[in-house]
Amino acid sequence: MINFLKIFKKTSYFLIIYLIIDISFMKLLPDGIKNKIYDKKSHKIKSYYYHHDLRPNAYWKEKWGNQTYEIYTNNQGFKDKKIRKVQFKENNILFIGDSFTEGVGLNYENTFVGIIENKISSKKNDYEVLNAGVISYSPIVILSKLNHIINKRKLPINKVFVVLSNGDLHDDIFRYNSISDDYVVSHNDFYNNKILVNLNNFIKSNTIFYQLFKKIFPISNLITDIKKTNKTEYNKKKILNILNSKPDHQHVISNEAFLLWGEKALNKSTLYLQEIYNLLNKKNIDLTLILIQEAIFVLNDLDSTFYENHWKDFSKKNNIEFIFVKNYHENYKDKYNAYKDMFFLGDNHFNENGNRLIANEILEKSEYLKKIFN
Repeated sequence: MINFLKIFKKTSYFLIIYLIIDISFMKLLPDGIKNKIYDKKSHKIKSYYYHHDLRPNAYWKEKWGNQTYEIYTNNQGFKDKKIRKVQFKENNILFIGDSFTEGVGLNYENTFVGIIENKISSKKNDYEVLNAGVISYSPIVILSKLNHIINKRKLPINKVFVVLSNGDLHDDIFRYNSISDDYVVSHNDFYNNKILVNLNNFIKSNTIFYQLFKKIFPISNLITDIKKTNKTEYNKKKILNILNSKPDHQHVISNEAFLLWGEKALNKSTLYLQEIYNLLNKKNIDLTLILIQEAIFVLNDLDSTFYENHWKDFSKKNNIEFIFVKNYHENYKDKYNAYKDMFFLGDNHFNENGNRLIANEILEKSEYLKKIFN
């Protein structure tokens, strides 16, 4: 027993001394070198309140399929065109949503938010456009993050665009459990203790050991990186098999899945959207709701009227602007050609051309944005 305590004591001292040296050395490294050695998972941090976020003031390269792209975040942890301190202005517009809003696979300036920001900033200098979207966000997470942005960080936001996709419903019912009165999202992905979450994020961001460990273990990380360099050949049948097999799409292609869980998920997401509206309305922050018609509707030639009408009715009831993004493929007779032109092959996310078309459609349909240019 005495020997065990001695070993434990020595080991503890060694770990503490090692961590102090590791953290100190990491702090001394120039940002350029740090950004080169950071493992990409270091920039995906946990949130006690809203599950996950991006690390502020970060730069890294990410792979999405065969695409390699650069990600910068500003001091608020929002995807941006460069690392910078946000200079809030008289009018501050916030976009928030899931991976479609984040713009996975693309540099910021080629995402629909980046394109809209560029068009506004080229005409007006009293507007700031921000992108708080992150992959796997859904209405429950958006509600929590908006509360954090507005009531905890107290950022002077006066316009919010919430961007939805039908895949969000799956996360609201299967990934995230509930939300507390303090806007803490309940889930089973990790033990949600504030001290442990902060410690986890600190180690991820401030130790060389973590960067090396995540690059090597598990070994499957190395194998995955090798596999990602191999290009896959796609045809319409293969792409449909991929899209139609995704769990978060089942409620739109299967009536059985809709009755089993889709209807309940839609009602749950609608309640969270109502809370989002109430939260913003208390602060006199104007809301626009955007719904994006996804690739699965285009390729399967599915009727999306039900979802369009549902969110249109919700918006009318709350007297907010509603935009349904669906015109981007209207000029294509062959929808497979439309898909190839506007989406990453084998995926349901929009490519650069698709994001440009989405940006143009939002700019054409949003009364709020049209007023900026008048």
